[in-house]
Amino acid sequence: MGYLSKVARAESWLRYIVYHPRQIIVLVSLITLIFALQIPRLRLQTSIYDLIIEDLPETAQYSAFKEEFGCEEIILVVAKSKGIFQAETFRKIDRLAKELSEIKGVRRVVSLPGIKKAMETTAKWTLSDFERAISPVDLIQRNFISQDKNTTVISLVLSDVEEKDRVINATEELIDQYKEGLSLYQIGMPIVSKALADFTRLDFITLPAITFALIAVILYIFLGNLRGMLIPAGSVVIALVWTFGLMAWTGTPLSMLTMIVPIFLIAVGTAYCMYIFPEYLAALKGSDTPKEASLKCFLQLGFPTTLAVITTTIGLGSLLINKIHAIRQFAVFSCFGILCMLIIVLTFLPAVMAILPLPEEKPERGLRKKALFNKILSGIIRINLHHQKIALTLIGMVALLGIMGMSRIQVETNPVDFFKKDTYVAKNFTDIYQDMSGSFPLNVVLDSHSSDYFEHPANLKKIERLQGFLGSVEGVDKTISFADYLKLVNYATNGYEKELYALPEEAFEVRMLVNSYKTMLGEDVLKTFMNQDFSKVNIMLRTHISSSRDFLETRRKIEAYLEKNFPSPFTFQVTGIGIVISHSSHLITEGQVRSLVMTLILVFAIMFLLFMSYKVGVIGMLPNCFPIIVSFGVMGWLGIPLSLATSLIASIAIGLAVDDTIHYLVCYNREFKKDLDKKRSLRETIQHIGRPIIFTTITISVGFSILMFSNFKPTAVFGLLMVITMFSALVADLILLPSLMLHVELVTIWDLLKLRLGKDPQKGIPLFDGLSRTQVHYILMAGALRTYEAGQVIMEKGELSDSMYVVISGELDVVNVSDEPIPDGTQRVIQFIARLKTGDVVGEMGMIRSCERSATVMASSYTELLQIDEKMIKRLQWLYPPTAHRFFFNLMGMLCDRLEGLTQSFLEATTVEGLTGLRTREYFVTVLEKEILRSRRYRIPLSLLMVSLDNFGEMNRVYGHQAANAILSDTATLLKQNVRRTDLICQYSVDKFALMLAHTAAKGARALVERIKGVLKDNCFRIGSDTLYVTATFGVMSSDPDSENGVRKLIEDALQALKEAKEDL
Repeated sequence: MGYLSKVARAESWLRYIVYHPRQIIVLVSLITLIFALQIPRLRLQTSIYDLIIEDLPETAQYSAFKEEFGCEEIILVVAKSKGIFQAETFRKIDRLAKELSEIKGVRRVVSLPGIKKAMETTAKWTLSDFERAISPVDLIQRNFISQDKNTTVISLVLSDVEEKDRVINATEELIDQYKEGLSLYQIGMPIVSKALADFTRLDFITLPAITFALIAVILYIFLGNLRGMLIPAGSVVIALVWTFGLMAWTGTPLSMLTMIVPIFLIAVGTAYCMYIFPEYLAALKGSDTPKEASLKCFLQLGFPTTLAVITTTIGLGSLLINKIHAIRQFAVFSCFGILCMLIIVLTFLPAVMAILPLPEEKPERGLRKKALFNKILSGIIRINLHHQKIALTLIGMVALLGIMGMSRIQVETNPVDFFKKDTYVAKNFTDIYQDMSGSFPLNVVLDSHSSDYFEHPANLKKIERLQGFLGSVEGVDKTISFADYLKLVNYATNGYEKELYALPEEAFEVRMLVNSYKTMLGEDVLKTFMNQDFSKVNIMLRTHISSSRDFLETRRKIEAYLEKNFPSPFTFQVTGIGIVISHSSHLITEGQVRSLVMTLILVFAIMFLLFMSYKVGVIGMLPNCFPIIVSFGVMGWLGIPLSLATSLIASIAIGLAVDDTIHYLVCYNREFKKDLDKKRSLRETIQHIGRPIIFTTITISVGFSILMFSNFKPTAVFGLLMVITMFSALVADLILLPSLMLHVELVTIWDLLKLRLGKDPQKGIPLFDGLSRTQVHYILMAGALRTYEAGQVIMEKGELSDSMYVVISGELDVVNVSDEPIPDGTQRVIQFIARLKTGDVVGEMGMIRSCERSATVMASSYTELLQIDEKMIKRLQWLYPPTAHRFFFNLMGMLCDRLEGLTQSFLEATTVEGLTGLRTREYFVTVLEKEILRSRRYRIPLSLLMVSLDNFGEMNRVYGHQAANAILSDTATLLKQNVRRTDLICQYSVDKFALMLAHTAAKGARALVERIKGVLKDNCFRIGSDTLYVTATFGVMSSDPDSENGVRKLIEDALQALKEAKEDL
């Protein structure tokens, strides 16, 4: 009852939309306007910090490190020339450094010319003197000057993070001015972040527009007219406006991941419309008005569309448990966009369709497209019905290869690899570490937990030795620490004597040099590498590592060395943005597994609740797992890492693939329950749903294929993998799923009973009256379905049995077979007792009392029975007493009804025949006698008609008594239908009927004879594969009001007339 009320409410809501379309369109337009007004506030922001998980221990460590030692945003301006120490080149670099220092937002500039000025304490140095002075300074080599003296770096320390973009742009303008004679570029984390933002902006401007244009073309091809293209396109635009409006309203910026949202909505939203429009066009042909067509269409597709959106939302929503903020943002706005699309599809679309009917397709164009698709779909049907072993074997082999490939997947997030190799970021990153130290920093923090520990020369030597190891680690280009700067200060204060570029030997020298350190380099440089009480040191590693795997491997090596060489009480940390990103990246796998498992469980639950079958739930999951196996297998075999972007594939794939699965299963379920023919259902389902599935796959694939042109490599790879995923899902939904469904029972006994009865079992079977659906399930699941052919005996009189039966379809005859044969000895006398139809119960007395059967029961046609035995009833009493109580209460009521009916039957037994339902011969003769007397008294005409069925004995011999009885019964019905209520009919003998026609003369009687002959001629009887036409001979006799002859004489005269009529044949 609750379900029906929900359906009624949904229908009422859709009816309101269809019959008040302008109100709905105005309401949607107002909501769209509100969101559109927010869009100008939408901003773009993306950086490598989007890749980190906030609540990781590594993130907390890195935050604590920045709090203690500071974290300077640095831009490196790389200058290349054939000789950096040539006078003109050096002066140009000096001028560039000065102008760079004047840029707002730059706190400090460090360059070779600046270092030269700082070192010139007494007199001017020539460039040769300067080159000779810095040659032993390891701190400067490959940090500010390359080994071949052709490359240098100008380091810009930024003072305001908010000014980064302005500093980068101003730096780029200066670089353009100084490019004559110099090769210049800038690199560093700020550059990477800005490049991410710039390429995201470019992708956002170009890719959605291209996607929209291509899908509009597909819509035009699919629907064949401009209006059909504009309506779904408009629906998608509304969903985009609502989504971007919410992003602007909540202050959520566009990022590398949320940039995928518009393409996702364009592709998926259009796909939803593609299911709706074919159904609408079909409904339009059978409807008088567009409103009626719109209502029919959305009543048919509203439920599967809603379910498809829910499953897609579940797939995307599973990403909300991911710890990476950027992925959660993508999940939130993708889910919101899809739900907006559902609202628009169920409100805006039906409203528009109600007032703007689509024109009919051009015949020749439609026929060409239909013929093409019919060939494709016929081939798919042929594969499923005739070549499924080959198809399933090939799919199994592909799945096996995919599983093998999955084992090869590596988890990897490499910010530099986000950019294609021909982009300036990737080229510059590769170029810098060819000549200079890499630009990705790593920090090793060593804590002695002892004040002034690192003021002792011996302990400083430990730092130096540690740096020696760190410099030998693969990927590390340069190590910089407090010890390096102390050596530089020692070197400077002792007149740049080469042998004095070393750590001091005495503690007092260290303290003196620290004071000089502060004076020469500043407190901030000291704070960057040493804490206030000299108990903790920071060693900075300049690396060309960008791979998360390499970062974690480098950390493992360093920690292993530190554990061995710096035991307790030392503690240490290896930290840096690269470490945080790497750990965040490797948690992608854990988040992926959690999201995938949660999605699969929820989708299985929906499948189970939809079809009430765990088998269908399991089989429905296989075609959704297949595309994931294929896409991850391709990733493994091609060496594509599991990264921030590719981690979205599984959840999106399930969410999208399950849409087609649901549409297929809902359609298949509807077709299958018509006649339970699996092959016909498969054929009809693919013919009906195959075309939209193919087109949605093409549409979504085209949408995601545009991502392959993204400036970001992971996004481009994501687009490629989604195309592979969608076509894998197409194969799964049109070949794997149909083939599997041929091997599973989609209906339960409940479904079968409902199908046969035309209603729920508790409404169609009196035995189940008053029981809930669950209680009836308890009984049905314990029962068994039995089938019987016409004429087959279900139970015989006198046998013992512990079962009762409920008639599900067909009819049963309850008869009494006499022990005495009829005089000719050919067969026994069979007395008809009752005919049982759908919903009736038989055999209950034998089951309850365990006594002999009181009658024989035979199937009069193909019959399905639900068998309920004594064991099942006892189990029901033990497990579910209330259900058993109601069951027996209903059974008792049925027995009472049967007793009442039996009493009534006894009362009528003397006047009515059981087989034909006609009056008995004795009753007929009595009434006829009274009518003869009335005819004489009132001079009213009266006729008697004798009807004999021709060749009835032969039919009885050839086809049996059951068929003969059926012919007698049907003939009696025909006779009753063609006489008046005042007329009286009886079965006079085995093959003869007598008709008393009151107020009817001979002429009227003969007219009735002709009418009955015509009725018999037009009526055929089907017995098995044979078709019989029954003919009859008639004897007519009218009663003479003036005659004294009685009823016997009238009957004899009518029989004589019948005999003469037979002789005349």
